[in-house]
Amino acid sequence: MLLSSTSIEVLSDLIENRLAIMSIGDQDDLREKIALKRALTELRNNGQIPPGALSEFSDIPRRGRRRKVGSAEAI
Repeated sequence: MLLSSTSIEVLSDLIENRLAIMSIGDQDDLREKIALKRALTELRNNGQIPPGALSEFSDIPRRGRRRKVGSAEAI
């Protein structure tokens, strides 16, 4: 995907403004904030993601409850 430098600057500014006014109220807001930070990282690197740059985004919270793991009995 090719974007002009002006488009990248405008999109970066929009994302930064959204992040600045965003307040985290629930898990959906947190997910959105992490997705916006990831998009900003990608834009700043012109779509090229350096190795290890997204490690902080790998812990996006899942929706719903965690699965309960009961004691597994061998039959």
